[in-house]
Amino acid sequence: MMCWIRRVALVVVVLIACAIASLASLRLAAYLRENESAAAAAPADGRFVESGHGRMFVMDPGPKDGVPVILFHGTAAWSKLWWRTTAALKNEGYRPIVPDLPPFGYSERQGGYSRLEQAARIDGMMTTLGTGRAIVVGHSFGAGAALEYVVRHPDRVIGLVLVDAALGLTQTPADASAILNYGPVRQLLVSATATNPLATRFLLSKLIYRQEAATDATLDILKAPMRVEGTTSHIADWLLYFAGSDRSALSASRDEVARVELPVSIIWGDRDDVTPLAQANDLRSLIPSASLHVMRNVGHIPQIEDPDAFNAALLAAIREVISANTVTSSGNLRREH
Repeated sequence: MMCWIRRVALVVVVLIACAIASLASLRLAAYLRENESAAAAAPADGRFVESGHGRMFVMDPGPKDGVPVILFHGTAAWSKLWWRTTAALKNEGYRPIVPDLPPFGYSERQGGYSRLEQAARIDGMMTTLGTGRAIVVGHSFGAGAALEYVVRHPDRVIGLVLVDAALGLTQTPADASAILNYGPVRQLLVSATATNPLATRFLLSKLIYRQEAATDATLDILKAPMRVEGTTSHIADWLLYFAGSDRSALSASRDEVARVELPVSIIWGDRDDVTPLAQANDLRSLIPSASLHVMRNVGHIPQIEDPDAFNAALLAAIREVISANTVTSSGNLRREH
């Protein structure tokens, strides 16, 4: 009996040692891979814009006289993932402006990652760009920063479009797990998942309903910033914000969200298992004036799962919030024809 117990214990020890060695090797691989500065690695079709909280990498393809539409990406994504949507907006005469929300993409990672701090970055970026009033579009994690900006700076916004928004409004506030207080533990977890190129396809498959949307082109986009120096350690710092409740955020308060008076439109995938459709219905109960468009047979990332249908829904939502907005004297707000 004792011999059997020793053998089992030995197997357990060996398995634990192998797991630790595997995680350590992935962390080392991330360290070796992350060897380029953001300025050197960033694609040439974007630019860096000062925000007062670090330079933000921004895609801003114009036209400069179009109504600005600011698009905020979700977790582990960056501005390029909106490429089909920016093309559709540009073709309709809008000015899509797509920043990388740090710690993701190529933006500088200065300061913290609370929604308040993200909103301050956004405000500084818009001031530098001189956009005037804009339509704000937020997807998933990016919807928190978008809504925070709208709540704190309603005078700079024409309207808000939320896409499969991860706002946490239906969850009980909670702190991150105590084990995540240890930086090395967070870095091991991140290097095995978010910054592990071998895991990208698997992780994306858990977010989408239409698996064919996980194309090589999409995967290449998601992997591209993984070579920027410090990516794993900065995402590990962000993980503390992501895993716990942001109690300082006005956008996390149901009462504050219920006070939003700007036009709001909501777009949601009916097969979203990450932020289920019930959350969209709850959000609409807080903002009864908001419209809700449910996309069929798509999951959490409709802009890549069914881009044509999503772009049509977004353009309709933009026209809707512009029409509902009573301000027509803004220098960059054109009448829709």
